[in-house]
Amino acid sequence: MKDEIFLLLVSNSTHYIMKLEKELQNFGICCRIIPLPSEISAGCGLSIKINLQDRSEVENLIKRENLQVELYLVEKHGFKKEVHKI
Repeated sequence: MKDEIFLLLVSNSTHYIMKLEKELQNFGICCRIIPLPSEISAGCGLSIKINLQDRSEVENLIKRENLQVELYLVEKHGFKKEVHKI
């Protein structure tokens, strides 16, 4: 199985996640909406998956635009998954 490391943006609002995906794409950040992993609890069942190489740009955008999201690092190694809040 392939190892994978990526970032997740999490919010309590489905509407906010959908709106945020479009805004991130407008800033040139490759992202997509995925189901929220069971390791993370939030009021919304969706999250935004972002490539790890976009981390600094995403963190700057969160601060600059005062985005109401939480950022997580997800490491998948085969069937094992580790989730860390940043």
